[in-house]
Amino acid sequence: MKPDAKSQLTKILGEYEEKLAAAERIDSANRAAHAAFPEQFVALRTSVIAPTLQEISAMLTERGHQVEVREQEESSSAAGGVKSASVTLRLVPKPFTAKSTDSSPVTVEVSFSANRAARKVTVSSTNTMIGHGGRVGKRGEYDVDEVDSDVVATHVIQTLDEAFGGKK
Repeated sequence: MKPDAKSQLTKILGEYEEKLAAAERIDSANRAAHAAFPEQFVALRTSVIAPTLQEISAMLTERGHQVEVREQEESSSAAGGVKSASVTLRLVPKPFTAKSTDSSPVTVEVSFSANRAARKVTVSSTNTMIGHGGRVGKRGEYDVDEVDSDVVATHVIQTLDEAFGGKK
């Protein structure tokens, strides 16, 4: 083989190997970020989300509402599904607290869940208060470092405002 051809082939192979190495670095970084996400969510849940929800819960309980903050670890079922780790504020509004022993009491919930596949924190809400037309379902999605007590409080306040007949 001529020296020019050899040189050209060496250059092509070197560039290809650089691309492979770069792709491996990116894949490795993505695997590391994916593996670290559950721990990041636990830290966020413990230091930001749960304390903020507990503070809101105390204010609502003071006003006569029945409130519960539930934390759930990630789990998998026999059917192959995975239930995400989450923290949920569950509220039975004041006029319905006496009826909360019913199998389906009127409730308002706001959940902050770990979306492991996307490495995001998903915020969703449920509103079973008839005639108030609050949003149900996904409210937003955030990177772990974007979630602070203001984000948590804002979503809870918006959900309660909608549930109690305020803004829609």
